[in-house]
Amino acid sequence: MKKYFAIFKENTKALKDVRVLVGVSLFCALNVILNLFSIQLTPMLKISFGSIAVAASCYFYGPYPNMISAFILDTVNYILRPTGPYQPWFMINAVVIALLYALFFYKQEKIGVLRCALARLSVVLIVNLFLNPLWLSMMYGDSFWVLLSARVIKNIVMYPIDVFVLYLTMKLCLRLKDQIPH
Repeated sequence: MKKYFAIFKENTKALKDVRVLVGVSLFCALNVILNLFSIQLTPMLKISFGSIAVAASCYFYGPYPNMISAFILDTVNYILRPTGPYQPWFMINAVVIALLYALFFYKQEKIGVLRCALARLSVVLIVNLFLNPLWLSMMYGDSFWVLLSARVIKNIVMYPIDVFVLYLTMKLCLRLKDQIPH
């Protein structure tokens, strides 16, 4: 546990490194592009692979730059492709996703399927199945449990696909690790 705190404390210095800021910005641009191709299933349910760019950025640049960029990126993605009324609480989701991916991937020498599966499972449980229905129930007044039921089905179907894509992305990041400044 001390290892994580030391790594996170060291990562605060990355906020002053121009290379880190540029790198995170490029991954933010990739996130925006991937989110533009998301599929809106219902007004409250969509399929998107934008978090793959966040995971890759968290692998290279750590928690703090990515949590700050996620905070801003959520608003940028909404401005470019609005779906429903704006709810600032969803920024918390983006920050939590960045934190979770940084916990699982930042400064890791080996990343296997199990690590990717656990990282994605943590995002699914905390963000997709808890926070998203919570914010939506607050926005629309619908029952949390009704909103949760549709999300459970979507996440069960998408989980293996998301883990597979995340694993391939992390393997690519491991190969590119020495070529990308971080």
